[in-house]
Amino acid sequence: MPVHDPLQAAIISETDSLFDRLVAIRRDIHAHPEVGHAEFRTTQKILEILASVGLQAEVLSVGTGAICDIVPESYDASEGLVGLRADIDALPIPDGKDVYFASTNPGVCHACGHDVHTTIVLGVGLVLARLRDEGLLRRGVRLIFQPAEELTPGGALDAIDGGALKGVTEAYALHCDPRTDVGRVGLKAGAITSAVDRVHVALTGPGGHTSRPHLTADLVGALGALATTAPLMLSRKVDPRGGASLIWGRITGGTIGNAIPRSGDIEGTLRALQPDAWRAAEKVLPQLFEQIVAPFGVSIKSTVTSGVPPTVNHAGGVRRLAEAARSFVGPDAVTTTEQSLGGEDFSWMLQQVPGAMGRLGVRTPGVSGFPDIHQSTFSVDERCIVVGVRILAGLAAAGAPIADDRG
Repeated sequence: MPVHDPLQAAIISETDSLFDRLVAIRRDIHAHPEVGHAEFRTTQKILEILASVGLQAEVLSVGTGAICDIVPESYDASEGLVGLRADIDALPIPDGKDVYFASTNPGVCHACGHDVHTTIVLGVGLVLARLRDEGLLRRGVRLIFQPAEELTPGGALDAIDGGALKGVTEAYALHCDPRTDVGRVGLKAGAITSAVDRVHVALTGPGGHTSRPHLTADLVGALGALATTAPLMLSRKVDPRGGASLIWGRITGGTIGNAIPRSGDIEGTLRALQPDAWRAAEKVLPQLFEQIVAPFGVSIKSTVTSGVPPTVNHAGGVRRLAEAARSFVGPDAVTTTEQSLGGEDFSWMLQQVPGAMGRLGVRTPGVSGFPDIHQSTFSVDERCIVVGVRILAGLAAAGAPIADDRG
């Protein structure tokens, strides 16, 4: 790719020269994963790496996560800062990979790529610090290392409450996508993720012998009815065009095969593509659960815990990401993507300022059966790190402020 602009050449050259260091950083973070609001080592690592190039980061008030501003000497505060967000927490999932940098924290691993996200934004910090020192940085930038993305309703709210968006006029993030080849970024204006709630239903009854179910309440039968009937009935109670979906992930009840238990519960997630369907489903589910279990004679307590809204990309933010990808990666670096039913707390930030999230390709081209996110074997083609740094560094350092227009 021919390069003529001095800023573009500097970003590409500096990023490429950092590849080995960034891979080492990513593998260190991967080997030491920490769950939400416990990312103390990760936060300290972030501070040390930024300090190595003269950048001073501030730990968020919740005790983990950090923000760091990088501004040129001629910084114009009226333009505001470009916010670049990385989530830093891991998942309570055992690491199933046979690599030397596998998780050293039993039962916890970076199965969603947050180690990559953190490394990319750290890489941007290293690149922009050099550009600032050379007088090439044109915009003020804030690096946002956010804790607890995997928790509900998400650590983005902690970051916002801690002032992460103060002075920020646009915000961007990248998320690993194992369905897209490395070297490409998937973009979509408008909603790119979905609303997500936690759903929990607890049932109680008198219990009894399985030989006399007519003398007690069939609690396991009620759990089974919830598991199979509730998702079907939801599609009859809420406009299906809104994409509301109820999927169960855990069900418990009983300890022995010939005794009907006195208690049991079932837990899952409610997801919706459209906000109207999300709110409608939240209202209808408790009554629907009661109707389903009523014939079984059990007592019920249901909880729908509101999570995150859809992440809505602004059209101007998508254009900025696309321009940066084509300029700093290549003319074929941009592809389209679809709205997913996954949740993402970056949605809270995009409710405050315009911007966008892109899906960063991490799959090695030509490889089939690439592990998905939230699987213990999830991995990435580490060349994606350079791609992410080029895109975000180029966007933050060079572009003019965007208009607040939603897709």
